[in-house]
Amino acid sequence: MVIVSVCAFGAVVAILAHLVILPLAKRRPVLLRGAEAYALGALAIVAVAFLSIGTLPVLLLLVAQLVVARIWRPWLVIGLATEQVLAAVVKASTMVRVKRLVVDDRTFVMGERSTLIVRTVAPRIQAVTVRVSASNDTGLKKIALFRNVLRKTVQNYSLGRS
Repeated sequence: MVIVSVCAFGAVVAILAHLVILPLAKRRPVLLRGAEAYALGALAIVAVAFLSIGTLPVLLLLVAQLVVARIWRPWLVIGLATEQVLAAVVKASTMVRVKRLVVDDRTFVMGERSTLIVRTVAPRIQAVTVRVSASNDTGLKKIALFRNVLRKTVQNYSLGRS
């Protein structure tokens, strides 16, 4: 059992180094989206499960992560402040020429009926969710293009020395 927990912890550290530590060492922000964000979270929870005695809370954490992943599909931006992510949203929407309506300081209505929300998880860690409900094919294509431009805009930031 100890060997399995050590191997699980080693796998989490290796994936964490590849996905998070190396880009931050090169002073680049990290954008985790899709399967890599969920796999990293699941591996961290499983590593904690092997090190802990009770498995019920860990199973509840895995189920909660699955629900969040299926419903909101958040992108995690690590290394940027909220203002920088909001500036990237404005810049990307201007580049793509998608209509942007500001609902509040962290919520935008993009295009026809798609909603983008920026939430602060921790300092320098933001969760960005885009709920797509466009009615026509052109609206869906513009939102897909906006997501790609937003991804590139966020990844092109350079982290300053703190």
